[in-house]
Amino acid sequence: MNALTKLVLKELDNVFNKIKAGNCELTEEESLDILRIIAHEPLSKDQASSYLNMGKSKFDELVRAGIIPKGRKVRGFKELRWYKDELMAISKSPN
Repeated sequence: MNALTKLVLKELDNVFNKIKAGNCELTEEESLDILRIIAHEPLSKDQASSYLNMGKSKFDELVRAGIIPKGRKVRGFKELRWYKDELMAISKSPN
């Protein structure tokens, strides 16, 4: 493990311990920034529609309507990918 990775782990551990103890000094915006970084995970259409708790046809309908962003091509994958942090802003109740 390199020095930068160790530093990131140490800082995440410190923030985790502060949150757990109720002593977190992060603003809501800082907390959201951290969550977006941690949640930047590529998802397939199946995974993305499941994450949003909807069927694939409803998911496709919302992509066509521009409510859900279009998927992206990612090298090494045949199908399009969506990023979890970008889907977090979408309501889970459009069904």
